[in-house]
Amino acid sequence: MKAAQVFAWWAVAERSRSIRLIAPVLVAGMVFGLGCALRLPAGLQQQAQEAARQATLNEQQAASAAKLEELQRLRASLAFAERRLLEAHWHLAAGEGMSELVDRLAASGHAHGLLVERFDVQEVEQQAGYWKVPLQVQVVGRYMDLRQWLGDWLGQARLLRSGDMKLAAVAGQPGLLRLQLQVDAFQASAPVPTPEVLALMPAKAATPVPGVDPFARGAIRVAGSGLGSVPLAQLEMVGSLSRGAAHEALLMAAGRLYRVRAGERLGRNHGVVARVDQGQVEVRERLFMAGVWHERTAFITLAKRPGKEAPNQNEERDEMGVGGPAADPAGVGDAVSG
Repeated sequence: MKAAQVFAWWAVAERSRSIRLIAPVLVAGMVFGLGCALRLPAGLQQQAQEAARQATLNEQQAASAAKLEELQRLRASLAFAERRLLEAHWHLAAGEGMSELVDRLAASGHAHGLLVERFDVQEVEQQAGYWKVPLQVQVVGRYMDLRQWLGDWLGQARLLRSGDMKLAAVAGQPGLLRLQLQVDAFQASAPVPTPEVLALMPAKAATPVPGVDPFARGAIRVAGSGLGSVPLAQLEMVGSLSRGAAHEALLMAAGRLYRVRAGERLGRNHGVVARVDQGQVEVRERLFMAGVWHERTAFITLAKRPGKEAPNQNEERDEMGVGGPAADPAGVGDAVSG
């Protein structure tokens, strides 16, 4: 019965044109649906695996980007550290050798009127990446000159580290002091090129003159302020004042009027006013040249620039073991108000 019905339907389908056209499509759809039903789970599983793999790759990429950023930061830090190390190695000797250091010491000491009595280079000590050279220095001079020399010589671009220091008066030489100083100089193990930052370093200001000499009796003020720091060539005598037998000179400097009397400091060469009269000021100066103290006399005449140096018939030529300052300073000239 059932078979008869199937054959009947088959006969109808063969006679119907529409059914003959739709049948292949239905068969293809059934085959496609069966294939999808069989392969869909595997495709979904593969899609999930690819999504997980993509997420893993994204995480790895983010981690790699973070590591790259950290590496770049470390490279920048390393470059900065290497640059600072180069600058530090250059500052050890500032491109100079021991001979240049000796020349600088001699030039600086001469500029400040000091006598270098001793300069010993001790045994070199090897350190990590550099050498340390201990030095023993002994100089003689006045307190204010020693103070300025220390600031200038130890404050140069080259690294010099001061150690033990001993300052004592020179026997038989009032006003002179002997400075014994331990200094450590340094040198890089290998030649170091000059760093670019050197062009950006500001110029070093001049060391100020100390206002008080602690080794002078009564902490007397020293030259370096008022007319004690003005060259004689820049002073002009414009008048004088009389107080009984004593005279005071009126000196003009940089548009200011000063009163000066005997015994006061005047000029940069340890000058002391020896005598004042109505027409001129006599100044006794002491210069330290080639290890010898020289005395000379200069005059500032009324309404004239400082006169030429007059030869001193009684000029004393002292070695370092003789003589002292011409006179103790009584202070510096006071500016006249009004």
